[in-house]
Amino acid sequence: MAISTFKNLLPAFTLLYLFTISAVAQQPLQVKGRVSEAESGQPLAFVHVVVPESLQGTMTDIDGFFSLTVPHGQEYLQLSYVGYFGQIFEIDFGKSFQQIAMYRRPYQLEEVVVYPGENPAHRIILNTISNRNTNDPGRLDAFTYKSYNKFLATLDRDFYMERWLMTGDSANYRMADMLDKRHIFIMESLTERRFRSPDLNNEKVIANRVSGLENPMFTMLATELQSFSFYGNSITLLENDYLSPLNRAAFSRYFYHLEDTLYQGADTVFVVAFRPVRNTNFDGLKGLLYINSHEWAVQSVIAQPAREMGGGMNFKIQQMYEQVDGKHWFPVQLNTDIDFFNPQANDPTAMIPLRMLGRSYIREIEINPALRRRDFSNFTIEFNPEANRLPRHFWDEFRADSLSYREQNTYRFMDSLGRKHNFDRIVNLIEPLIFGEIPLGSINIPLNSLYRYNDFEGHRFGLGISTNQRFSERFRTGGHYAWSTRDRTEKYGYFGEIVLQKNRDLRVGGSFRFDVNERGGNKLMRQHFLLSPNLIRNLFMNKMDYTQRTSAYLSFLAYRNFLTTEIAASRGKTSWTDMYYFTQGDNEPGLRSFRFSEINLRMRFAYGETLMKTQSRLLRLPSEYPVLYLNISKGFDNIDRGELNYLKLEAAVETSYSIPLLGKQTWLIEGGWTDRPDLPWPLLFTAKSGNRNYFLASPFSFGTMHMSEFAANRFAAVFFQHNFQNLLFRWPRYEPELVLITSAGVGSLEAKENHIFMEARSWDKGYFESGIAINKILPQRWSRRIVFGMSPGIEVLYRYGPYSLPKTSDNFTIKLSMITSF
Repeated sequence: MAISTFKNLLPAFTLLYLFTISAVAQQPLQVKGRVSEAESGQPLAFVHVVVPESLQGTMTDIDGFFSLTVPHGQEYLQLSYVGYFGQIFEIDFGKSFQQIAMYRRPYQLEEVVVYPGENPAHRIILNTISNRNTNDPGRLDAFTYKSYNKFLATLDRDFYMERWLMTGDSANYRMADMLDKRHIFIMESLTERRFRSPDLNNEKVIANRVSGLENPMFTMLATELQSFSFYGNSITLLENDYLSPLNRAAFSRYFYHLEDTLYQGADTVFVVAFRPVRNTNFDGLKGLLYINSHEWAVQSVIAQPAREMGGGMNFKIQQMYEQVDGKHWFPVQLNTDIDFFNPQANDPTAMIPLRMLGRSYIREIEINPALRRRDFSNFTIEFNPEANRLPRHFWDEFRADSLSYREQNTYRFMDSLGRKHNFDRIVNLIEPLIFGEIPLGSINIPLNSLYRYNDFEGHRFGLGISTNQRFSERFRTGGHYAWSTRDRTEKYGYFGEIVLQKNRDLRVGGSFRFDVNERGGNKLMRQHFLLSPNLIRNLFMNKMDYTQRTSAYLSFLAYRNFLTTEIAASRGKTSWTDMYYFTQGDNEPGLRSFRFSEINLRMRFAYGETLMKTQSRLLRLPSEYPVLYLNISKGFDNIDRGELNYLKLEAAVETSYSIPLLGKQTWLIEGGWTDRPDLPWPLLFTAKSGNRNYFLASPFSFGTMHMSEFAANRFAAVFFQHNFQNLLFRWPRYEPELVLITSAGVGSLEAKENHIFMEARSWDKGYFESGIAINKILPQRWSRRIVFGMSPGIEVLYRYGPYSLPKTSDNFTIKLSMITSF
């Protein structure tokens, strides 16, 4: 019975089985693969991959990968990419992953005029510009994401193989064999970023791994190579600003060409090539924009400097965007490729085999999350103390792809080499040196404590030490001793401070100091670097006072860490040794010293400034907004042996900004005021002279003024520079910069009768000087070889107005200036 029933049902089961097989066979297939360049094997980003005679298609991502659903019976894929030959690729269904190679064709973006009517690319670009505010991720109310970043440096194996074949030198063969096995450097990091408009921004390094090193100093390199998005008025590549092709002010200076029109479902993607119009002179870009018709958003971009970068570099970026929530476009992948060539060959094809690659993969994106103020750290960039100690399997969750054999070998080899030769010790020298310090174990030695020169002291020799975070993260102490040849006087001091609260950098401390100070100089809270702009001016200071000061202070960060504040109480004595005397009345004897007892409030406000907390210090990275300084000093008489009652205010504003197609402007505005004019010269304000008799230019000072020529109890001064950069003159290997300079000031010295043998005078009628400077007068390669990356320039200034000198030629000064050439 059962057998009979089975026989009766067998035809039905057979039909059902065949029907199922047929249905499965009709199901579309998921085809995955990677597209690369045939010659180099490098992946190709944004290749259009479609099913022939269909609107069904996709694009490769930044790493050349794609995934596409192919209907049953379809055996081919059609590929197109600007600058490469189109291709029909036969799918190998026996493989789960397709490897496709495309061949480059000779390509040059030619300027064409479309007749009749306007250039069709213009409408696309203008629509994209009009929708910038909608699509720019920087204009969102809030967002969060995690970013996996990888940066590696490698050498071109083929370069050494060709050298070996040409020369027979076995060293080239050994190098090529080594490069088969590993790169020369690799670094990974995982960062988490939170942003809430307008100014809450925090990026935390959760994990980092650097081949051969434990120091996380280079961790942020991969994320700082290029702008986060392509919607800004300028695009930053390796700290250089380039006018964006999506900047309305630059629209007429760029040539746009519609290269292709692609279809992705219901959306259209326009491929628009761009480059600067011929015979225009500005820092622009060239490349391809992939514009999606939905909201006219940038879907992908490939860009590089239109002109060769300095230092023999070729720099290319790629960015990819997605609608992460079905509405908002957001960057999901960022690539940076840096290749080097020999600048002396005057040919970008004369390659040096070094190549650096940066990759960022942005995941777990949330648009407009409900972020609160307490969700943000007090630091813009900070590091997890355990970031470099996380286990290796931690990375597997975040890597876009597993490490290759060469990458794994790079870690193994460089880590062992780093331990053997103590690479961290070398790297740990770099950061303190930027701030003018030599680290020796648990102490740092300030470089300027060892030797410096000025006209008052002559040659100054000494030694200063201060403990660093290797000694203690909560306590810091130090001191200094010096002796100088001209005044033959000892200087010394010591200090100690305790960190009470790290997030606010709350510190309390005390110090004693006997040393010299510029007479009438300001005491604003400026950051000091090894190559500070005041370095040159310090050389020719010739009026200095001896001050013995005992202080107690409290310092902290306030208002989202934009405001640095220091409150101090101090007492001491100021004296001098030249012929100057101060008297408070006709019958009073002239004084050459005074005692003071004062409280000070010093503040520095830098809105939007990036505050990076490293292992050893807080680093401040400049913002686009002005920086404000304020110092308030209140002196008391008959309190703690103080002899003078006064109120003194000092303030300054400095800002620097770029103007599209015009260059860069820099302003410094300073002022000071005392509540009474009858104060000793050290408590007044000396005009900031750049010493007209000295051959080196001192930035943002009066270059035509004698030292200590003017003083005041109240003053205001403005220093202005407009740098045309390379917009006016540009030749191969030589790009001099024209700078317009104007400085003006006015000050009132109201109690001249209180000062005896005072050479300075009032400048209440106004002091004026103007001129020009030509920076980078030497070709870059000369600067690199002869003056170690510093490029000389010429500065010519003219003094005019009420304080001009009788002889016209005496009002001119010609000086040598030095700036970095990169």
